[in-house]
Amino acid sequence: MITLLNAAPDTGNQGVSALCHSVVAGLAERGARVITVADHGRGRRRATWEHAAVDLVGLTHNRRFWRRDSLRTAHALLKMGLSPTAPTRSIGASSAVLDISGGDSFTDLYGAKRFRAMILTKRLALAARVPLVLLPQKLGPFHDASCRIEAVDILRRATAVWVRDAESYAFLQDALSNNFDPERHRLAVDVAVALPARQPVNLDRETRAWLSRDRGFPLAGLNVSGLLSNDPSGAERAFGLAEAHPAQTEALARTLLEADPGLRMLLIPHVHRPRGDAESDLDAARALKRRLGDLGTERVRVVNGRPDAMELKWILSRLDWFAGARMHATIGAFSSGVPTLGLGYSNKAYGVFAECGIGAEVADLRRLDARAIAERGLASYNGRHAIRADLAGRTEGLRARAAREMDVIARQAGL
Repeated sequence: MITLLNAAPDTGNQGVSALCHSVVAGLAERGARVITVADHGRGRRRATWEHAAVDLVGLTHNRRFWRRDSLRTAHALLKMGLSPTAPTRSIGASSAVLDISGGDSFTDLYGAKRFRAMILTKRLALAARVPLVLLPQKLGPFHDASCRIEAVDILRRATAVWVRDAESYAFLQDALSNNFDPERHRLAVDVAVALPARQPVNLDRETRAWLSRDRGFPLAGLNVSGLLSNDPSGAERAFGLAEAHPAQTEALARTLLEADPGLRMLLIPHVHRPRGDAESDLDAARALKRRLGDLGTERVRVVNGRPDAMELKWILSRLDWFAGARMHATIGAFSSGVPTLGLGYSNKAYGVFAECGIGAEVADLRRLDARAIAERGLASYNGRHAIRADLAGRTEGLRARAAREMDVIARQAGL
């Protein structure tokens, strides 16, 4: 049995779900018969996905230590050599524990609670004396010295550590020093490059028509991040944006629509949260459409219906051009051969794009104000045919590399 941590498919964040389904599909293709995925449900449940049957087990970071899905309680029990709960039994019986940290959460950047969850999940495997494999992810930054010490201790004790960007690889080399081993410590592409795509079943008729291959007009996609848009002044301060993100995305959308009268645009949420939630991409997309007014009435549509990660990849694959700040939305697009402009609010976007050979296709929201983002976006859109030709020569190689890397991960997991 293999247990996958920090890739819960029930967060609403389809980037995390993309990581989950990419790993599960990859392991199943390589012979994994029992895969357990930690989520936020209760107890142990069986789920049948199209690429594998999995066991779901609840594991939640909270103060309810009496609950059997408590992360803190699971860690305490495993330290004592006990495994009476579903998560402790799963981890104790695993040939390996694979941990992907949500792709970018092995850091203290998002606060003490999330950092503590990242530490405790990894210590579950170490306490159970089960091989710990950290899947391709970003490491750091670690602003607090004590957090860095804890993180490096885990990196030293892990059976294998995979990172997805050169900055993280340099950090790993520096932090481990003489303990760095190129056989165990590796640089990879993001696993979501290999995410399968699936045609959605719940798209409305007009959106389906827009996505058809014979639509007769160019179709751009734009992801409007709720993280950056729903509390714009807070996001501007937290991430050091050059200008409020709603102004950046509105300028980009208006400039594209005005420059090409035939263009139509889909606003594509990638994080599904309830209405009014601070991270809801759907709220952010609807707000942008309202601000566009008459310009967007007939030419801009919002994708509704909460399509999952694989359905979103299918939608993204049908576009002529795409831009967005949700990184796994951009990965879903460029790995499908779609010309893509990443809107980076941290170093993570550039790192992933650069490892895939397209680092020049990232616009830094921390340096470019609304006008500059619009100009950069228009240049990317106008150059989409050349970008598509370049991607056509890259995507097969990227998928082949991701497959080779998954082969090694599968061996490290005992398959």
